[in-house]
Amino acid sequence: MSTSGPSAAPIPLHIAGEPPTPPAPYVIGTFAGPGRRPAPAVRPGGVDWAALGVEPRWKDQETGDCAAVLSPVLGPATGLEPYKRYVAGARQRGETALVVACTGAGERRHNIFSGTVAPGIHLPNYYGSISANPLPAGVSPALADGLDHAEHDLGTRLLNRPPDTWFRLTYIKEASSSRPGVARVWPPPGEGELRPILVDGLGDPVAGVWMPAGGGARWFVVPHGTDQRLLVEWLIQHALPAYVPGALTRVRSPLVRDPAFATDAEARLVEAIAKEQRTHERRQSELQQQLAALRAVADPLRDGLMFGTGRPLEDAVYEVLVAAGAAVTRLDDLYGTKSADLLAEYGGRRVLVEVKSANNRPPQSLPDKLLKHLNTWPGLTGSEPVDGGVLVVNHQIKLPPAQRDPEVYTDQAFADALTVPVIGSARLFDWWRRENWDAVRHAVFGDTGDTGVAQPPETAVPDADPKTSGRPGLLSRLRR
Repeated sequence: MSTSGPSAAPIPLHIAGEPPTPPAPYVIGTFAGPGRRPAPAVRPGGVDWAALGVEPRWKDQETGDCAAVLSPVLGPATGLEPYKRYVAGARQRGETALVVACTGAGERRHNIFSGTVAPGIHLPNYYGSISANPLPAGVSPALADGLDHAEHDLGTRLLNRPPDTWFRLTYIKEASSSRPGVARVWPPPGEGELRPILVDGLGDPVAGVWMPAGGGARWFVVPHGTDQRLLVEWLIQHALPAYVPGALTRVRSPLVRDPAFATDAEARLVEAIAKEQRTHERRQSELQQQLAALRAVADPLRDGLMFGTGRPLEDAVYEVLVAAGAAVTRLDDLYGTKSADLLAEYGGRRVLVEVKSANNRPPQSLPDKLLKHLNTWPGLTGSEPVDGGVLVVNHQIKLPPAQRDPEVYTDQAFADALTVPVIGSARLFDWWRRENWDAVRHAVFGDTGDTGVAQPPETAVPDADPKTSGRPGLLSRLRR
């Protein structure tokens, strides 16, 4: 995106390093000798500065009127003239000194205290430094909390176009001591804070912004290897409008416009856009709350049906049957282990439900447990006749759900010889998530003459007491 308009001037940025130059021609017969080749200078290239509306200011060029500093490799040399002139100019104008510094470039070393350490960033004056420890491959950073708009945009850009290596950032303050007999640092070390923008899985910052306690500066620290165009675009489009708007005003950038000079038509459109944005944010917040409420209900049941054993699996099966409109009684609470796990009633039919799990393929002895309970059921005190039973099995739990056998028993001859229905909990889950109550009722109760007209009552959240019989369904269809 070009930021220059009909009357806009390029925005001056100090680029800490040497300007890009073509490679020196190779001359036959020249040889510098081993170990005498100088380290390559920092020469950022590949950026179309004019298209970005930027005037790059390099070494030995005026920096006092620059809008910000971009240091593609290391933090700018704060003791040298270009940085000192930039800071002096920003202070004179009452502006924030804005720096984007890349860390981690160069030779790494190892010590017993800090592990592997890459070159960090030296902060100005007596504020200390920011160290960089390379993180292992595969780190997936996340946005930190409490970010402003510009910080959030930078973090999102870094996540979308990550560098090759992430570094754990640590703010190291200038050493000082108040012990007797120990020389004190003068001037005393400054106080500052490194606020995270992106954090790793342990909560450590991998990109952040350092600010001195008294304000007046923002140093954005990002990993070496971050795309330069990304950084320049973010500086122009977000950082300068947020932190140094005066720099854009000086070059008459269209990114900064004084509302006092807007036409009535412009003002109306700006207000309409703001209103639409507020409406969108409010609606998005409502939808996010509805989604969170649904997930709070669905997550435990989903986990129980797909990975549960014992009571959690039994609870999940109970919830599905209740959601399908059945009246369900927990038999363990009445008879202990003498009977099946659940008694389900629907459409005049009553069945025993046995719930089992298996880490691998289920043993063929599981149906015998249900048959045993069907045989002992008539002798239990207070029991009424049942119309049969059904076995629900969560099988091959050690495998990811997508890799499990679709049927509980793959031996077709054994499956054909079964005298009781056997249902996989994964299949029960699939019916539940699609709210296919007819399939659930038919699998558990058989043909009840149900026309499919009657539907279970709806509610947005589960009942607090899972032992209550005849409870309505877990999920509601949220009405807009």
